[in-house]
Amino acid sequence: MSEQPLTQIEKPPTRGPGYLEVIIITLIVSTLTLVAYDRMFAQKVRVIDLQGYLRTQKALLTAGEITQRQWQASLDTVDQVLNKQAAAHPNHLFILNDVVLRNGNEISLQPQR
Repeated sequence: MSEQPLTQIEKPPTRGPGYLEVIIITLIVSTLTLVAYDRMFAQKVRVIDLQGYLRTQKALLTAGEITQRQWQASLDTVDQVLNKQAAAHPNHLFILNDVVLRNGNEISLQPQR
């Protein structure tokens, strides 16, 4: 029997991330998850003061400051604004101002004159 010296190549011990690295990675992943959820999935409330807008338009119509055709055009404009907002923000919920007590982001509807 011939004896050959067995030489083993020693590998340096592998070391995983330490506590600080694990905490930093966890914070980064958690923050990115919350931001992605907020932007893509979370429902947000948008408020519309439709009655106030219609009241203003009706007062302008009765005062003779706008015509019937301008009134119809303003109603079409409101519909277009709401459609654009809904298309741009699919995770937003649009409700009337009368229903919300506070903390709703209001969509501004400017009366036409």
